[in-house]
Amino acid sequence: MAKTAPKQALPEWRLACRQQAEKQAMAEARKAWKVRSDSAVPFAYRWEHIQTVVSTALWLAQRTDADCEVVEAAAWLHDIRKGSPAHGQAGAREARRLLSTTDFPPQKVAAVVDAISRHAGLYRPTDAPPLTPLETAILWDADKLTKLGVQALAYNLSMGYMRGLTLPQRRSNMMEFTQSVLVRTAASMNTAPARREAAHRYQAMLDMLGAWRREQELAEDANEVSSDYIGLSEE
Repeated sequence: MAKTAPKQALPEWRLACRQQAEKQAMAEARKAWKVRSDSAVPFAYRWEHIQTVVSTALWLAQRTDADCEVVEAAAWLHDIRKGSPAHGQAGAREARRLLSTTDFPPQKVAAVVDAISRHAGLYRPTDAPPLTPLETAILWDADKLTKLGVQALAYNLSMGYMRGLTLPQRRSNMMEFTQSVLVRTAASMNTAPARREAAHRYQAMLDMLGAWRREQELAEDANEVSSDYIGLSEE
């Protein structure tokens, strides 16, 4: 019987980055939900976001020949100071400090710092050239791809600013945001695979919102039935 190869331990730097990212994300969630450290958190958006950015960034790196170590470290740590003023710059400084205590290749630390320092913002100027180096471009693209698509739509509809709004108002709010802001996010992608994926996700959002509009129009038409309507015959 063939022996199964032993599982290789995670590199020290990867474990350190993941642990620190999770620690910060869960602290943010506990603060938002006002729960104690020994209580379950109803929903930890930041932690889910970070994990998605990591997987998306690696997916992009594999399609663009980027440095996967730089991309992964930057993705784990990009929001490590979320909530702080200029969180990109603050996160870059913290990433430099953290990586210097691990076995992460010292010659690659500056590239991680650069990527994190420049990832903030929902879109870039229309005439802006693609970000360089490639690893910085990929972190930006991976982070912004999480703002597009059906999952992003579901999350946005759960945000606090939606409280008190009717369903038609929620749809209208999301359509306005999608067409005025997220269209620019989709157009700001740096790499070819990110541009293709952004276009697909943006169209999916428009399709979902369009289907929602049709359902609302049907409901509105049904509500216009004459007040003397007595119902369908049972025959």
